[in-house]
Amino acid sequence: MKLVRSLSTYSRVLLTAGLVTAAGMAQAAEPVSPKLKQNLDIMRDILQKSLQSPAGRGVSDIDVSYVMGQGVLFETRIEGGFDGWMFSGQPMPGMDPALMARINAEAARVSQAALAGLEVDEGALESLTSEAEAAAESMLEQQERLGDQLRELRDQKRDVERELRDVEREKRDIEFTQKVGKLDESQQKQMNQLQQKQKELQSKAQEMQTKYTAAEADYRKKREEKQKLAEQQQAEMVTKVGTNMAQTLCDYGAGLRELNDSQFVALKLQTRGRNSSDVYWVFNKADINACVTGKTTAANLLKKATYYNY
Repeated sequence: MKLVRSLSTYSRVLLTAGLVTAAGMAQAAEPVSPKLKQNLDIMRDILQKSLQSPAGRGVSDIDVSYVMGQGVLFETRIEGGFDGWMFSGQPMPGMDPALMARINAEAARVSQAALAGLEVDEGALESLTSEAEAAAESMLEQQERLGDQLRELRDQKRDVERELRDVEREKRDIEFTQKVGKLDESQQKQMNQLQQKQKELQSKAQEMQTKYTAAEADYRKKREEKQKLAEQQQAEMVTKVGTNMAQTLCDYGAGLRELNDSQFVALKLQTRGRNSSDVYWVFNKADINACVTGKTTAANLLKKATYYNY
C-alpha cells in the first residue's frame, strides 16, 4: 500500500514538474516589439500603394512576417487587369509584328538597365506596359471572331461528314439490293444520284478539312503569341516591382528604425503562368540606411540586393 502511495506521489511530482517545464517553455517565446510591428505595418501600407499602378495593374494585398533576429519578409503576387487575361489560357490574335518587336526591344532595354543598377524611366515603363495592354485589348473582338469562326467551321465540317455518312449508308443499301437482284429503273436512278452526291460531299468534306486544319494552326500560333506577350509583360511587371521596392525603401526606409542594420528586408513576388516561380529581392538594412541618408541611390540599392527565383 505504501508502494502504491509512493508511486502516486512520484507521478504527481513528475506531472507537476512537466507542467512547470511546459509553462516555462511557453513563456520562452519572445514577443515582437509593438514599435517594430507598427513600423512593419506602416511600411506594408506604403509598399501596397507604391507597387499598385493607377491603371489597376499591380500586386495583391501584401502580407508581412518577421523572422526574429533576421529581418522582415513582405509577400505578394502579380494580379489584375491585363495580366489576368493574358494568363487565362485563351488564345490571342497576332499583333502587329512591328509593334511587337518594338515592345520587346524596349522591355529588354528597361530590364537590362534595372538589373545593371541604372536609373529606370518609370514613365517610359508605364507607357510601355499601357501600350502593350491597349494593343491586346484592341484585339479582344478579333479573338472572339476567331473563336466563332473556328466553331462555325467545326460545325459545318461535322454537318458535311454526317450528310456524307447518310449518303454512303443509302448507297450501301442499294448495292446490297443489286447483289441479290437487278435494280429497277427507279433504283438505278437513285444510285446514280447518290454516287454524284457522294463525290460532291467528299470534295466538300476535303475542302472543309483543309480550312479547319488551317484555322486550328492559326489558333495555336496566336495562342503561342499570346503566351509570349504575357511572359514579356510579366517580366516588365517584375522589373517595375523591384524598381519601386528599392525606391520606396530609399524614400521611407527610415521608418524601419526598429530593425537592426545587420538584418534584412525582403520581398517575395509570386508570378503567374506556366512554369512560374517566385521572385525574391533581399536588401540589407545597412544599405537601406545608406540610401535614406543620400549616400547611395535607389538604383545602386537595387543593384546590391540579392535577386533570385525559387
